[in-house]
Amino acid sequence: MHTVLFFRQPPPPPRPIVRPDDFTMPQKVLKSAHYIELGSYQYWPVLVPRGIRLYTYDQIPGFLKENPYITDGYRAYLPSRLCIKSIFVLSNETVNIWSHLLGFFLFFSLEVYDMTAVLPAAGASREDYVIYSIGLFCFQVCMLCSVGYHLFCCHRSEKTSRRWAALDYAGISTGILGCYVPGVFYAFYCNNYWRQVYLVTVLAMILAVFFAQIHPQFLTQQWHRLRSAIFCSLAAYGLVPTIHWVWLNGGFSTAMVQAFFPRVLVMYFIAALAFLFYISKVPERYFPGQLNYLGASHQVWHILVVLMFYWWHQSAIYIMHYRHSEPCPNYMLQA
Repeated sequence: MHTVLFFRQPPPPPRPIVRPDDFTMPQKVLKSAHYIELGSYQYWPVLVPRGIRLYTYDQIPGFLKENPYITDGYRAYLPSRLCIKSIFVLSNETVNIWSHLLGFFLFFSLEVYDMTAVLPAAGASREDYVIYSIGLFCFQVCMLCSVGYHLFCCHRSEKTSRRWAALDYAGISTGILGCYVPGVFYAFYCNNYWRQVYLVTVLAMILAVFFAQIHPQFLTQQWHRLRSAIFCSLAAYGLVPTIHWVWLNGGFSTAMVQAFFPRVLVMYFIAALAFLFYISKVPERYFPGQLNYLGASHQVWHILVVLMFYWWHQSAIYIMHYRHSEPCPNYMLQA
C-alpha cells in the first residue's frame, strides 16, 4: 500500500520592495509598467510615461522630505527626460507647477498688452517703457524659476535638485526686485536723488542675497530660519522708502498718499498672508494626508504670490497715470 502525498501550490513571491536609497531599483522594477502607484492606494490606470510612479513620504530620498504632512503623491528618482514628462502626471507638485506656469503666461501677456496698448495710450515716456519691462520681466523670471524647481526637484541626482532649488530662491529675489523697481521709481518720481538712492540700495541687497546663496549651507535645513529671515528682511525693507515717501508728500492727509498708500498696505498684506501659509504648513498640518494633491499650503503660497504680483502691477499702472496727470509739487522737487 502506497501513501500519496499532496502538496499545495506555493504562494506567489512577494512584490519587490522599493527602498528610498536605491536609485536604480524603482526604474528597473517599473520599466514596463503602464500604471502609476499612488503610494498606499490601489493602482490607478492612467496614461502616463513609462517609468514614472508616485511615492509616499517614507519612500522618498531625504532631500525631498520638507513637509511630513504631505504623505503621498511624490515624484522621485527620475532622469531629466521623465521629470519633464511628469508635468502631465497628477502629483502633489501639479498645482505648484501649473499655477506659476500660468502665472508666467499671465505676466507675459500683460507685458505685450502694456507695451502695445496701455503705455502708448497714457503717453508714456521711454523711462516708463523701461520700468514696466523690468518689472514684468522680473515677475516672469520668478515664475519660470519656480516652475523649473518644482518640475526638476524629483531628479534622481540630489545635486541637480539642489541647483534648481537655488535657482528658485534666486527667482524669488528677482520677483522682489520686480516689485521695488516700479514702486520706487514712481513713488520718488519727483525726486531724482532719493529715487537713485533707494534703487541702488535695493539692487545691492538683491546682489548680496545672490552671493549668500553661494554658501554651501544656504540650502540646508539648518539654515531654514536664516533663509526665511533674509527674504523677510529683503521684503520688509520696502517700508523704509514707503515711510519716507509719506513724509515727503506731507503725511497721510495729502491726496497722493491717501490714494496710493492703501495699495501698498494691500500688497504687504497679501505678502504676509502668503508667507504665513508657507511657514506654518496650514491647513495640511491639521489634515495630514488629506491635502496631498489639492489645497496644501505651498499651493496657496503660489497662488497668493501671483495675486500679489498682479496687484502691484495694477497699482503701478495707477500711480503712473497719476504722475502723468499731476505736476510735481515744488516741495517735492526741493526735498
